[in-house]
Amino acid sequence: MLTFVIGSAHLLSADDRADSELAVTIQIHDYSNVSSGSLTRARAVVTAMYERIGVRTEWMGVVQQRVGHQGPARRDEISRIPIAQVTLIILTAKMAARGHISEGALGFAAVPDEGMGRIAYAIYDRVRVTAARAAMNEDDLLGFVMAHEIAHLMLPRGSHAETGLMRGRWDVRDFQRTDVLTLGFSPDQASEIRSTLLHKRPTLAAQTEAVGQREQ
Repeated sequence: MLTFVIGSAHLLSADDRADSELAVTIQIHDYSNVSSGSLTRARAVVTAMYERIGVRTEWMGVVQQRVGHQGPARRDEISRIPIAQVTLIILTAKMAARGHISEGALGFAAVPDEGMGRIAYAIYDRVRVTAARAAMNEDDLLGFVMAHEIAHLMLPRGSHAETGLMRGRWDVRDFQRTDVLTLGFSPDQASEIRSTLLHKRPTLAAQTEAVGQREQ
């Protein structure tokens, strides 16, 4: 199996960030009953990855969706949550199966022909199983999947890379020997993300981009 080099983006100085920092607003809809502690850790992973390219993540609460019940239950006692630029939906394995999502996919994103996508997904049960098999922290893996899929919404279609955060195909051995917390965006990816946040509005999507495991 080939090894690979972890990609990283040019880091902005504190002064550069003060002058040019951009933000993306994100709301989570959770169907998998992920614990508050796990979501807090996963969000921190996403925040750190985007901070390194001068993009601030603004988290607009968690909507706790109850499968089989009427209406959502909201966490953090937020009674009214504004619409975010990006919605991150955490699915159960059954929901993914009903949607005919490839068994190896840990997450996917709906990517439009033009503009910025709006909806990304993570499949929590698959993340947990993969993390256990790789003997890694499942919250870190969830954060990696979230960061990867959110990025697809701000990158052109077909934006998977051979290395780094946007690498698309993994197996358990890859995760065993990779600290996902060190993964980053390439300079070109960072530039594209920032350009999208500056110039493009969120649009409804047409196709999907997924991150997942190779068939073994």
